[in-house]
Amino acid sequence: MQLKIIRPKEANAIAKITVHKTGKLGFSKGAMEILKLEENKFSKFGFNEAEDFFIIMCKESDEETFNVAKAGDYYYITAKSLLEDLEIDYKSDDTTIFDIRKTEEENMYKLNKRVISK
Repeated sequence: MQLKIIRPKEANAIAKITVHKTGKLGFSKGAMEILKLEENKFSKFGFNEAEDFFIIMCKESDEETFNVAKAGDYYYITAKSLLEDLEIDYKSDDTTIFDIRKTEEENMYKLNKRVISK
């Protein structure tokens, strides 16, 4: 019997953004790959009419972008003001995570929020 093997199309690692108690958004390895953080050094955040939350990755900065910083192998965004606007208590013991989902728009990704209570 001959099998046709199906190759994975998704990143091997989980693509998520985690809210840290410092007010930073930390990117998982999967997020770094899917968002292409080596080339996309800036991001924008927004909502659509249905109140779905999105991140848009950019190569250039403007007055609406957040800077994607790097420390060692780790990428993050300093986002206290964004988190406050979203009414996310980043100092909480609960962990807030945004799962990343591709959209049909280039460089635009849907963020699905989930909270892990401690």
